[in-house]
Amino acid sequence: MGKKIEYSQIKKAPIGESFVTFCVVRSKEVKYKQNGQPYLVLELGDQSGRLKTRLWNDIDSNSAETPVGGIVKIQAVAEAVNGRKELKIQRLRAASAEDKISADALLPQTAQDVAQLRQMFDAHRQSITNTHLLDLLSAVFRDEVFAKAYFRSPGGKLWHHNYLSGMLEHVVKLLNFADLMNIHYPEIDIDLLKTAIICHDLGKVREYSLNGYIDFSTEGRLLGNGAIGYGIIDGHIRDLPEFPAGLRQQLLHLVLSHNGKQHGAPVEPMTLEAMVLQHLILLDAHTNAILRIRENDVLPDQDWSKYIPLLERFIYAGKQA
Repeated sequence: MGKKIEYSQIKKAPIGESFVTFCVVRSKEVKYKQNGQPYLVLELGDQSGRLKTRLWNDIDSNSAETPVGGIVKIQAVAEAVNGRKELKIQRLRAASAEDKISADALLPQTAQDVAQLRQMFDAHRQSITNTHLLDLLSAVFRDEVFAKAYFRSPGGKLWHHNYLSGMLEHVVKLLNFADLMNIHYPEIDIDLLKTAIICHDLGKVREYSLNGYIDFSTEGRLLGNGAIGYGIIDGHIRDLPEFPAGLRQQLLHLVLSHNGKQHGAPVEPMTLEAMVLQHLILLDAHTNAILRIRENDVLPDQDWSKYIPLLERFIYAGKQA
């Protein structure tokens, strides 16, 4: 066994080295060996991501120590199993009050400076000149509780920007992209596009729960962020009697169509701004996801990621020419 080290990020733990850390139990499943004996499969997570582990013995006691959403203290070794990193647990116990570890401390967070992101967000918002859209955004962010949740929300559960303030990071990058697009295509209604960028994922504020790990809330699973966001935006528009009906339709179309039907949107993008928004979202989301895969999901001695079903391909992570 390798030398024991203190290590707080399970995804970055070197293969073969033992470490001690805290994790949250993201999921738990009982499976069975060929001889019929049960074992536990856990998915553990911390700030760096998630890894699976298998507990072969003491099923009842280990299950009692590992409720989903609970925090555990582990001593483990990272190992490669079929091209993927997993954890081999040496010791495990439920965290206690004496450990002074909170679920929030285990949530992944953006590596960006959140204060700087907020400044960039505010500058983009202030660049909008359409008074109706400005009134709408003022109404949305007047609720301080909602605004705080918006700026803290992850951008996704697993695929892209899946960490605290990930949505803010995603939105700011999209706003930056929008300015670049507008230089080359001045025909774009930049005020409409920027407002849609700010509003397109509003529903994620209520779509996700943040109890030690990012998961879907009941509302999020039942309705999805598109429907939730539509309701939030339309509710505020209805409180603005002078908001033009045509502008309402244009904005709500961008919100409803931004993922495209292939990703569950009720309608396809059918305006210039809607099509631009969809492509900018894909560009930033896929770039963010691929960088994460290259950094965290490729073993040190490998040049390729595991197969990525969402992209229907492997990702090369070897040395650049």
